[in-house]
Amino acid sequence: MKSTSKIIISVIVGLLMVVGAFAFLNGWITGSPKDTHPPCDQLPSVAEATAALDNHENLAKEIEKLGDGIKVEVGKPCQDDQERGLILVSYDLKSERDAISNLLSRSEGFGVPVHLKKR
Repeated sequence: MKSTSKIIISVIVGLLMVVGAFAFLNGWITGSPKDTHPPCDQLPSVAEATAALDNHENLAKEIEKLGDGIKVEVGKPCQDDQERGLILVSYDLKSERDAISNLLSRSEGFGVPVHLKKR
């Protein structure tokens, strides 16, 4: 194999590694699913989740201030039971997810399950 071929292959492999690392760090490629919620039969009612969000409006606003693409709302993650709900926090970037997790770990939370969901 000629040395120019080795150099070209090395450059291509290096670029693929850089692109892959960038994609992983931005959440485009996930190692394992992090965003899970309790089983549907353990979730509160939509009314309870709505009341929790209303009672913790300041925390919801604080979370939404962490990024332009962040939205906090009541979600219904169970297709079979639309009466079960939780606090759904949607985000775009891994950095937003990290900031949300950090804030939630330092706060009292909403009193009901919170589900982080990448758009």
